[in-house]
Amino acid sequence: MPPKAKLSKEEIIETAFEMTRENGFEHVTARELAHRLGCSTQPIFHVFQNMEEVKKEVYERTRDFITKEMMENPHGEPLFLYMGLRYVELAGQEKNLFRLLCMSDSFRMNSIYELAGAVPEQADARLFVKVWVFTHGIASVAATNTTSLPREEIRELLTEVYKEFAHEG
Repeated sequence: MPPKAKLSKEEIIETAFEMTRENGFEHVTARELAHRLGCSTQPIFHVFQNMEEVKKEVYERTRDFITKEMMENPHGEPLFLYMGLRYVELAGQEKNLFRLLCMSDSFRMNSIYELAGAVPEQADARLFVKVWVFTHGIASVAATNTTSLPREEIRELLTEVYKEFAHEG
């Protein structure tokens, strides 16, 4: 009998994350994941009780990835603008990750203002949520290939909406 394959939790999560990135989480099955890892399904279920646990971990890994990408602001642009532009770009570039994070049943909120938990300290929570809802609409368009908006057009829209919402407050 061959020795058991030893896999770390991180190896499994990272492989499932990459598979999600390529084809969407709905295509990550225990059998496909095991094939990619070069083992049977047994080592996966030695670490995780079921695929739902894997999905939760991949969801967390995706959230961390998107958050990190959005918070890196190498050019020192205004925070709202940079985060919004980057969110839309990621929705277009990382469609499968965006869908898992923001367009699946994995994303649950009791109130839209729960988004305010992600608000940077220096930002007004109500303004952040209003702008974010608008930005999410544009990002959803980018993620579903409905249309392709030029970056400059998105910049203009986000700037205009920010000014309008800030003026309301």
